Amino acid sequence: MSLNDSFRGADSWRKARPTVSHHAFHAGFVAVMEGRPFDYALLDMMTEYEQHRYENGREVAMECRQVRLNIRWTRPDAVPRLLRDFITSRALCRRARLPRTDPYRCR
Repeated sequence: MSLNDSFRGADSWRKARPTVSHHAFHAGFVAVMEGRPFDYALLDMMTEYEQHRYENGREVAMECRQVRLNIRWTRPDAVPRLLRDFITSRALCRRARLPRTDPYRCR
């Protein structure tokens, strides 16, 4: 079992929305989609909670890139429909207890 398996994650958009709407999630997501490396200096200025959201955003962006989704997210206050659909599909799979397909799953 991997460490990530102990974190259940959201099983609906309603539960995922507060995380995805966080400004640090947006910053991490956009950084990966633009091809920028991990910004340790920025991380040092964040609270622990913001650091987790930043890393969550980077992880979701890497998953999007893995499945060839090119999502431009320009406004932090408006989650793109394609990203919302991607997050919702993951949540529905989680709710249905289907096997994980993300790159962090147990092998």
